[in-house]
Amino acid sequence: MAPKNQRKMNLRKAKDELSKSVSHIGKGISAGARELNPIHPKTTMQASLLLAAVVVGIIAYFYAELITLTQGVFNKGLQSHPYLALLLGPCLFLMATWLVVKFAPEAKGSGIPQVLQAIDGVENGKRGEMTGPLVSIKTAAWKIISSVVGILGGASIGREGPTVQVASSVFAFTARHARRYFGTLDLQSYLIAGASAGISAAFNTPLAGITFALEEIAEHSFAQFKRIVMLAVIVGGITAQAIGGNYLYFGHPVVKGSALSLIPIAILLGLLGGIFGGVFSKILTHPKYRILPSSWWGKALVCGIICALINVLTNGDTAGSGYEVTRRFMDNAQGTLPSLYFPEKLLTTAFSYLSGMAGGIFSPCLSIGAGLGFTTGQLFQVAGLKACALIGMVAFFSGVVQAPLTAVIIIMEMTDQSMLLIPFMIGAFLAQGVGKLIMPVPLYRHLAFHVKSSEGKPGTTKPALVRLESLSRRRAGDS
Repeated sequence: MAPKNQRKMNLRKAKDELSKSVSHIGKGISAGARELNPIHPKTTMQASLLLAAVVVGIIAYFYAELITLTQGVFNKGLQSHPYLALLLGPCLFLMATWLVVKFAPEAKGSGIPQVLQAIDGVENGKRGEMTGPLVSIKTAAWKIISSVVGILGGASIGREGPTVQVASSVFAFTARHARRYFGTLDLQSYLIAGASAGISAAFNTPLAGITFALEEIAEHSFAQFKRIVMLAVIVGGITAQAIGGNYLYFGHPVVKGSALSLIPIAILLGLLGGIFGGVFSKILTHPKYRILPSSWWGKALVCGIICALINVLTNGDTAGSGYEVTRRFMDNAQGTLPSLYFPEKLLTTAFSYLSGMAGGIFSPCLSIGAGLGFTTGQLFQVAGLKACALIGMVAFFSGVVQAPLTAVIIIMEMTDQSMLLIPFMIGAFLAQGVGKLIMPVPLYRHLAFHVKSSEGKPGTTKPALVRLESLSRRRAGDS
C-alpha cells in the first residue's frame, strides 16, 4: 500500500510542477509580448475599446430584434388564446426567475446596479470585480435568456438596463484579455465606457449615453474617462444605427402649442413625477413595503398571476417595455393612451421587477411617465396631450433615477423635440428635487449597495447602510 500511495503522491507532485511550469511559460510569453509590443499602450487600449464598442452595437441590435420578435409572439398568443396566456404567464414568470436563481444570481433585475457595483469595486482596488460574475459573459448570456422568457410571459420589463450589463460584460472580457497581452490597463475605464455604450446602442442616443455616464455611472470622477467614453458611445451607437437604420425610438410626435404655454403643466408634472417616482423607487427597494411571499418561487408566481390578470384586462397593453403602445400614440395624429395606462403600467412594472427575473425598468419608466403626462393633460384639458406625455416621461424618469440631464437629453434625442427644452428642464429638475425628498439615495445607487451587501458575509448590511447615508449627505451637498 505504501509504494502505491507514494506513486500517487509523486504523480500528483509531477502534475503540480507541470502546471506551474506551463503557467510560468505563459506568463513569460505574455511578458515578452508586452516588451516587444511596438504599439503604445494607450493606442492598444483605445483599439480594444473600439472593438468592444462595435461588438456591443451588434449585440444590442440583435437583442432588440429578439425582444421585438418575442413581444410579437406574446401579443399574438394573447389575442388568440387570452385564457391560455393567463395560465402560461405565471409559469413563464417562474421559469424566468428560476433561470436567474439557478444559473446566474447576478443577472437579477435591471443590470445597472451590478455595473455600478463592479465600477466601485475596481475603483477601490478590487480587481476581482472585473473577473467576477457581475460582469461576466455567462451572466450576460443568462440575462438575455431570462429577459426573453419574461417578455414571453408578459412581464413589464425593458431591455435597456440588461443591455448595459451585457455591454459592460463585453468590455470587461476585452479588458481581461487585453491586459494579459498588453500590460496594465485602466480597468475602470472599460466598465464605464461599456455601460455608456450600452445605453447609446440600446436607445440609439449617443449623447444620452455620455450624459448617463456623467450623471449616474462615473459621478464626480468622470473627467479622466471622457475621451474613452465618447469614443465607445459614438462607435457603439453608430454600429447599431448602421445595422438597424436611423430611427427615432418613440417616433415622430406632432406637438401642438408653444413651449411657454406648457410651463404650468410642466411644473405640475414635475411635482407628480417626483412624488410617484420616489414612491415607485421606495416600493422596489424597501422590503417593509412588500406584501409578497418570502420564497423566490412564491414571489415569482404571485407576481406572474397579478401581471397576467392585468395583461388580460388591458389586452396586453401593459406587457413588455411599453415601447409599442407609446410609439403608436406618438406617431398617430389621432392616437390616444388608455385612461388607466399610468397606474396599470406602474403596477405591472413593479411586480415584474419584484419577481426576481432579469429585466430593466429604464424603458418602462418612460412609458409610465407618458401615461402620467397623458392622464394629467386630459384631467386639466391641455390641448397638447403628446407634449404632456413627453414632459411626463422626463419627469417620472427623473423622479425615479434622479438623473435629470439624462432624462431631458434621452427624450430630446428619441423624439427630436428640442423646442420643449424649457418644459423638459423644469419638469426634470423639479421631479429630481421632490423625488430626493422621498428617496434620498437614487434608485440605481441604492440597488447597487444592496447587491454589494447581499454578497458579503452576514452582518455586512450595516456598513452598506452607513455608506448609503454618507452618499445621501454628499449628494444633498452637491445639489
